[in-house]
Amino acid sequence: MPGVATAADPAALLSQPLWYRSLPADADVHRLDDGVYAVTGNATVQEALAHPHIVAEHPLKASARAFGPNVLDADGTDHRAFRALLAPILSAGRVDEYKRALMPSLVEALVDSVLDTESDDFYDTHAHKVPYGIVCTILGIDPALEDRFHTLTRPLARLLDYPTEETEQAHTNVAELLRLIEEQRTAGRDSGRSLLETIEQTRDRKGISLSDSEVRSTALLFFLAGTETSSAFITSLVYCMGRGLFGLDELRDPTVRDDFVEETLRLHPPVQTIVRFAADDLSLGGVRVPRHSAVLASIAGANRDPRVFAHPDRFDVTRTRKGSIPFAVGAHACPGALLAKTEFSLLVESLVERCADIAVTRDRRGVASQSFSHPSAFAVRFTAK
Repeated sequence: MPGVATAADPAALLSQPLWYRSLPADADVHRLDDGVYAVTGNATVQEALAHPHIVAEHPLKASARAFGPNVLDADGTDHRAFRALLAPILSAGRVDEYKRALMPSLVEALVDSVLDTESDDFYDTHAHKVPYGIVCTILGIDPALEDRFHTLTRPLARLLDYPTEETEQAHTNVAELLRLIEEQRTAGRDSGRSLLETIEQTRDRKGISLSDSEVRSTALLFFLAGTETSSAFITSLVYCMGRGLFGLDELRDPTVRDDFVEETLRLHPPVQTIVRFAADDLSLGGVRVPRHSAVLASIAGANRDPRVFAHPDRFDVTRTRKGSIPFAVGAHACPGALLAKTEFSLLVESLVERCADIAVTRDRRGVASQSFSHPSAFAVRFTAK
């Protein structure tokens, strides 16, 4: 569909959770103020994310300034090199090891902490425990430091969000986290199979030209993205379970459970908006996009496109997964999708086995963030069997 000129301030627009709904429904590409283009339709969002001339790298990005060269902000051969470092730690075989030896105790500890309680801040109080436990172990971090990493890491999410909030404190936190990661490594906590050890061995074996600092930055961004997106989505899972969108007993069936997770991912993708940049003049959805323009790709809009999903706002576990892109597409698609979905399925399974009821007791229908999106301003009660 043709684009339309829209007098909209991007920052004000994206302060609305489902901002794509504020744009004309008869267009997929929308020109905003300040040379920004918003992309909202499913096919066009996928086109944008896979376009060879729409890139992640930009010298003024807050994340690039804070972390230096890294997996999220690189393109082309550099990006492929960064991803090659992460591939061994996220392989199907390694994820199966985590599922058997690491995840169960973390999931059970989380469920223990919520049984017969009512939480009005599940995201801040509970949701981070499983993903932080997993990634700290993968990084070779002392479990006693998990709370410290949580305190230091959470403010960094604003560096990756849009609109970006960049503060001196964020840069200080990055430096402190990198120091802690190196301290843990030199203290001998690395078992030879942790993320740092594995990616350094991969770098050396494959002759990948990345410095130690670039390896550390990629490890830290893996920590940030892996923990905060998972924390956000775990909150969405609990919210959907608590609203009675599906009977708990039905979720005992592994197939139904997987469908439940997939439908929650469609409706509540933890990354609602992805920011990219036009490296050259190009055409997107039939609309000319000039070089250097920012491109805002709405994952939320793509996942609720009525041309792809009938009754897109309805929770329906029987619908096809085709077209749902909660982990994005293209070269920058999330490399940790298998790890994340394994973690989510185990958590739902444990909650179903140990809870007689999960109920949202207060719901103001809030939604927080764009890059780590989750329902907010709700309370949930967990009743043990």
